[in-house]
Order: sequence, then C-alpha cells, then structure tokens
Amino acid sequence: MEVRQPASTVDRSLLDGVLAVVRELGGNIELGEALELIVGAAAGVLGFGAAAINVTTPEGDLRVEAVVGPPGLEELVGARRPIAFWRELLSAAEPWGELRYFSHERDQSLLDRFTSWKPRSTVGPEPDAWHPEDLLLAPLWDNERCLVGVLSVDQPRTGRRPDIEQRTVLEVFASQAARAICDAQARQIARADRHEVESRWRLAFEHSPTAGALIGTDGRMTQVNDAFVALLGYPREQLMQLSVADITHPDDVEVSTLALDELIAGHRDSHQIEKRYIRADGQEVCGLLHVGVIRDPVGTVQVMVSQISDITERKRAEEQSAYQLTHDLLTGLPNRAHLEQQLSERLAARQHVGVFFCDIDRFKTINDSLGRRAGDELLLAVARRLSAAVPSGCTLGRVGGDEFVLLAPGEHDPPALRRLGDKLLATLREPLAIGSFRPTLGVSIGAAASVSWDQHPDDLIRDAEHALSRAKAHGRGLVEVYDPHHDHPTTLEDLRLEEDLRLAIDTGTGLQAYLQSIVSLVDESVVGVESLMRWQHPERGLLHPADFLRMAEESGLIVPLGWRMLELGVQAAANSSHKARHGDWIAVNVSGSQLGREVLPTEVRRALAVNHVSPHRLHVEITETVLVDASPQAIREVREIADMGVSIALDDFGTGYSSLSLLRDLPISVVKIDRSFIAPIAEDRRTAALVRSVVAMCNSLGISTVAEGVETREQLALVRAFGCDHAQGYLFGPPSP
Repeated sequence: MEVRQPASTVDRSLLDGVLAVVRELGGNIELGEALELIVGAAAGVLGFGAAAINVTTPEGDLRVEAVVGPPGLEELVGARRPIAFWRELLSAAEPWGELRYFSHERDQSLLDRFTSWKPRSTVGPEPDAWHPEDLLLAPLWDNERCLVGVLSVDQPRTGRRPDIEQRTVLEVFASQAARAICDAQARQIARADRHEVESRWRLAFEHSPTAGALIGTDGRMTQVNDAFVALLGYPREQLMQLSVADITHPDDVEVSTLALDELIAGHRDSHQIEKRYIRADGQEVCGLLHVGVIRDPVGTVQVMVSQISDITERKRAEEQSAYQLTHDLLTGLPNRAHLEQQLSERLAARQHVGVFFCDIDRFKTINDSLGRRAGDELLLAVARRLSAAVPSGCTLGRVGGDEFVLLAPGEHDPPALRRLGDKLLATLREPLAIGSFRPTLGVSIGAAASVSWDQHPDDLIRDAEHALSRAKAHGRGLVEVYDPHHDHPTTLEDLRLEEDLRLAIDTGTGLQAYLQSIVSLVDESVVGVESLMRWQHPERGLLHPADFLRMAEESGLIVPLGWRMLELGVQAAANSSHKARHGDWIAVNVSGSQLGREVLPTEVRRALAVNHVSPHRLHVEITETVLVDASPQAIREVREIADMGVSIALDDFGTGYSSLSLLRDLPISVVKIDRSFIAPIAEDRRTAALVRSVVAMCNSLGISTVAEGVETREQLALVRAFGCDHAQGYLFGPPSP
C-alpha cells in the first residue's frame, strides 16, 4: 500500500480521544458494550464513516456483532463467515504493519463474497484518494496470536488513505480492543460458569434429602430447603424469622453459638458437631451438623451453609446400647462397670467414697425352691426396697446374682460406714411380698472406704467384698468394715520387710540407683542413662523392684520411696564423673502415687537445687498407663515440671489405650517404645510396621524416640533404619551402680 506521508504533528484530539476510549475499555464492561464502544470509536474518534466488528464464535465462525455507518450497514449484524474464509481474506490483503489493506485494484471477487454491502462515495482527485472498493482490516489477536475478531473500517472522512501516524493509532487501538474483547469474554464465561454452578448447587440444595439452611452472620436463616422444613416442622416463612439459637435445644445453645462465632471470626472454615434441635411440636431431634463458610476475596463471611443429618434414631440406639452395657437388665440398676466408672470419677475428684457390698443370705435356696421367676421377683423387690432406703447422692447397683453394691460419697470413717450399713440391714428385715410368699431376708454387708486418690476402683470394691466374707463368717446378717489386718493377713516376714524398707528410706542406706546406658543410634555413643532402683538388703542381698514394690504400694511407702529415688538419680547426675561416663542427662521414674499430691514440682525443684543440676539434664519418665488415668491436678504438675525445663518421657509407650491424645495434649519430649514391641520386631512384620509408624509420627511431632529392650544387633539395625533416635537394652550393657 502506498502510504501517505504524515502531517507535521499528530492531531492531539485524536490521541486524547483514543486514550479515553482505551481507558473505558479497560473497565469491567460487558462484551456487547465493549463491541459497540469499539465500532463507535472507529467512527467517532478514528474518523471512519463505516466500521464493523466480527468476533470469533464458539463454533469457529466469525460473526458480525456491531456496526456503525450508513443506512443498510446494520443488515450485516448476525452475518457469519467461517474462520477459513477470514484467513483467506487476510492472506489476500496487502499487509500494512499489523493491519491488512484490500485495494480496489485487486481482484474483487473475494471481497464480493465477504459482503454484499457496497459503499457509495466519490473518488477525489488526489493520488491517495480512498476508493469505494478499498477496505482496511485490523485483525484482533489474543496473547497467543489466536484470532478473536476483525475490525473492518471504510470511508475515511478525509477521503484519503490513512497516513503512518493514523495507522499506528489504529494498530494500538486494535490491540487494546482485542484485549478488551478477551477480558469481556472471560468475564462472560466465568459468569456463565458461575451461574451454572450456582444453578446446579441451588437445585441440589433444594432437592437434597439432607436438611440444609443458609445462615447469615447474625445467626438467622436466609434460606432453607424442603428437607429442613420437614425435619423441624416449622413453616418456611416462620423459619426465615428465626435464628439458629431459637430452634436449638437450650442445653446446646452455648456450644452452637461458640462454634458459629469461631467461623465468623475466621478461626476455622468449617465445623461438625452433634446437637439437639426442638421441633415445632416440641419434640427433640438429634442432628449431626456440618457448617461451612463462604467468604469474599478479602475473607469476610458472606454466608454459612448448614447441613443437618437426622441421627435421632441412631442416638437412641446408642443410648439404649450404652444403657444395656452399664445397667443390669433385670433391675435396671447400674452394673459393676458403671459403678467402677463412677467410683473412678469420685476418686479423681478427690472425694471420699464408702462402698457397701450386700449379699442376700441363702438366696440360692430360695431361688431353687420357688423357681427362677420367683427369684427374679425377689431380686426386684430387694432392689426397690434398697433404692428407697439409700441416702440422696448415693448410687445403688447390682453386680451379681444376689449381690448389690452401694456407693456412698463422703462416707469414710468406720462408725459412719457401720451406721449406714445397719440402716440397710433394717430396711430388708421387713418381709417382702413375692406372690403369696412373704419371705424375711437375711443380708450380710461388707463396707470399705477410700484411703487414697490413686486407689483403683476394683481394689476398693474388692476390699468391701473381703469385709463381706468376714461378715458371713461371723454368722451372717451383719455389717463388717474392711480392716487390712484382718481382711488381708500379712506374714511376719512381710512385716519385717516393710519395716526394713521404711528404715532404708528414712536413713538412705541400702537403696541404690543403678544406671543403664541410653545410646545414640547415630554413632552408638552414650547420651544419657536411666536410673533404676535396687535395694541392697542387709540379709537378703540385692533386691530388684519386683521383690518389694508391691509391698511398698500396699503399705503406702511407694511415695517416700519415689522421692528417695528421685534424690539418688539427681545426685548421680551431679557426680563430676557422670557426664564423661554416662552422657549428658539422667532419666528418673515417677510413679502414679507421686502424682496429684501437689508435691512433685516442689520435690523436683528441691532435688535440682540441692545438687546444682540443670533442669535440662533431668528426664522424668512416667508410664503411659499412669498418664491415661491421671487427675487434672496430676496433669498440671506434669506441665509445671516441663515448664522448668525438665524433659517429660512417656514410658512403656504402646501398652495403654490413649497414647495419641497424650502426645497431643501433654508436653511430651521423649517417647520410650515398650520392650514388648522391640522383642519380636525382627520376626513379626506387623510389629515392625507399628514401630516404624510410631517413630515416623514422633519424628513429625518433634518428639525424640527411645527403643527399650534392644538385645540383638538385628533389632538395633531395624530401629536405626526406622529412624529411631536412641536405644536402650542389654546389648549395650546391664544396669550398673
């Protein structure tokens, strides 16, 4: 194309007009609005009498979407041409920069196929005059040079072909127009996709069998589906006026409100809880509630989506099953498991509890004489009679055929136990009505009271049972209170051993800390030791813990013995030669009896201070089973000594039933994998897999691991391969003084 020379200066109004249009195209305008703006600018700003824009369709055609110009041109809107035709047309045209010029001097047959519209204009005398059959095309490309459209312009108002400056302006305008079209198309597609997703979601929401509701940040429901209406029985219009709290069971409002507040505050994006609702008819409904949050781009909550699964029947079945597991099916009274659980909770709360074990005298004779049905009626009558007599706050249960147990909180001194036992005896002295038979029952009762907070519930019930045996032996129909001297006969030898241990604790003679090495699995160097208790008895020789620990527990010496061993362990760490021979730290065992007495932190702090040992050199080992049943006070003590800098080691890991919760909730620094898992590790693939998983879990939590009881090189190689940090066992030597 022969180009006309530019004017000496570019028309400033032309540049300003183009820039204004470009800025407008850069806004978030709709596709149709953008196309009208482009052709309008071609005419009004760029100075062409006719303009049309063709846009690529999803089918692969180019369609005329907008035109501006003389009458008749609007008939072109909607006309389509295959993209192959456009490629042919653009190839046939003369390149002019980024534009394409179709001259009247070229073969017009291709252009005739392009459009039936022909401009009517005269040709000026200038050499560069615009001819009616001239056409200027601006291909519109996306970022990947794919054709998204073509802007066609005709009839320049000057009557002459554009100059270089005008071409440059048109090229820039075409580039910006292409970008605006791409952006508008992307928004249109996104809006269509979003509309389709929203339509599908709304359809699924409305027809879902799961009750659903949309909840605003004020806690009120903005939309509910049919299943939600059916679940709660309220009219839809009434639900729209209620808040979540209005339909929630009063006892669950607080936890429900707290959960929603956490979502709104951004602490979490969803939550799932079980809660109860109140239907319109007043009935209670149990639901499994899942709430998710939809936020705007800056994180502000727009709406909360609530889904409720009706679990009422499941909860009833669970409650019935739980009831059957914890109650006697004949009398409906709590069974032994339930009583032990209550007893455990009372002891954990540091409450004194009296236990009464009641047995019907000669019940077997009555049952055999009158038959099983009459025997059941007799047991029911006894249960009713005892239930009416027990004081408020007490719990009566049936633990066997003719055996009943009563828990009496607050009762612990023998006279009080005996008085309550006599009251129970008096209650059953009145004849019972069993059909036409009116038997008068004899009952024997054994009573016992808690003596320490770490006493096992089963032991306390057994103490009452021992007292019952003494009551029966003394003639039946009696109340006997547990006496450890009468109900647990002790040999003279046991008494002497107890006195010897008491003396050893008081004087510090004979008790020794034997040290067993704990090695690094990197280079098998000794990094620490465990302090193990030994007792050099003056007559019996060297005694291991198994020889005297049970006696220490039964006699109450286990606690002072524990403090003595803590002192010996810290003294060993203070020994100047200790670190050179035994590594940096020493591990000392603490028993369950030492926990929960509000003494452990003080004793640890005192032992460290007296011996000038840094807290980081002390590991306190507590068995998993002890921590599982630990009281809140005991847990606080564990946290307090950890805050000093003392490392807490979870001993015998794997032998309890709540290990994962311990790792999550307590400041555990070290996990010692129990020897029962290490012994079969080379032969049992399942055990090996368990050990590997435990080590991997601890590594991910930043918790050090020790393999206990390593005795062979094969075991050592396996725990090292699993990534275990340390090992302990006879492979590295027995405990030594």
